[in-house]
Amino acid sequence: MPKKATEAAATTRKPAAKKTTTRRTRKTPPVELHWDHVATRAYYIHLEEGGDPTENWFRAERELLAA
Repeated sequence: MPKKATEAAATTRKPAAKKTTTRRTRKTPPVELHWDHVATRAYYIHLEEGGDPTENWFRAERELLAA
């Protein structure tokens, strides 16, 4: 019995090759710390907990870099 046209076309097809996709990611610019931001955060740390001004400054820098 002869095959139908659709059956013949289905049996002779090769599987399609997978397309590779690449994701584009945006690079975030490096964080720039300005002294006034660090000074403001260090001031609020001082108001909340007191402590050494130098340690407050370093803590403010660490917190702002992590954010």
